[in-house]
Amino acid sequence: MSRIIFRSFSIVIGLAFLAACAPSIAQPTGPSAEEVEAQISTSVALTVSAYQTEQAAMATPTLSPTDTPTLTPTLIFPTLTPFSPSPTHYMGGGGGTPTLAPYACSVVNKTPADNTVFKPNKDFDVKFWLMNVGTKKWEAGADLLFDSGANMLTANTRYELPQMNPGKMVGPFIFDAKTPKKAGTYTMTFKVQGGFCYPYIKIIVKK
Repeated sequence: MSRIIFRSFSIVIGLAFLAACAPSIAQPTGPSAEEVEAQISTSVALTVSAYQTEQAAMATPTLSPTDTPTLTPTLIFPTLTPFSPSPTHYMGGGGGTPTLAPYACSVVNKTPADNTVFKPNKDFDVKFWLMNVGTKKWEAGADLLFDSGANMLTANTRYELPQMNPGKMVGPFIFDAKTPKKAGTYTMTFKVQGGFCYPYIKIIVKK
């Protein structure tokens, strides 16, 4: 209890003590007993109020809520895997199954086109344009010749290829041929010696 409150209680107790000890025969010169009692009640009320005020002042102040921190989004980028395309080499006639190979060819052009219609027993020319799409050069001397299917050749049954570096195209290689006498669909396949290139033609014979 603070000194102010202690003094207030002392004054109140002192007034009460004086009032009790005053001679009954003496004429009252101050406030009446009722007024003294009222003053005591007021003083006690003020003292209690002062004590409560002091206790409230001593209480821990309420902390103001702090601002909610703003979260900064973190952007997460996926790890990129480098991609290196592999070269594609073509083997087979007219764009066969792609595969990786040091020796490979592409049939750049050919005649007749697939499913060209001819009459039976009709002379026609077969032409191929070839490109070296492998990683190694072709040495001179390899033959381009008939391999399988319906053999419709009548002359020039093979060609000797020159040296061909990667990326080089050569042609046309021209073969004389004649359609069969019977109607139907016919395929004639050629090959380059070494077995890495298979040009072909496919025709339809109708009467």
